[in-house]
Amino acid sequence: MKKTKKMLPALMAVALGAAALAVTGCSKSEHEHSDGHAHQYTCPMKEHSDVLSDKPGNCPKCGMKLVEKK
Repeated sequence: MKKTKKMLPALMAVALGAAALAVTGCSKSEHEHSDGHAHQYTCPMKEHSDVLSDKPGNCPKCGMKLVEKK
């Protein structure tokens, strides 16, 4: 009985955490402009202008943070 009383708060915390992740998860609309076009990100270095991504991150060539392409 004591064991289940100790496990109940832990299980509830895990369930609450999983529910919070499910609700706040990434959706496709976060990566779109208000006109429906997706964002594109590129490396700020002129030499790496061929690096394009549909999500933010780092340049695979130099590691710099990708910036939104205008």
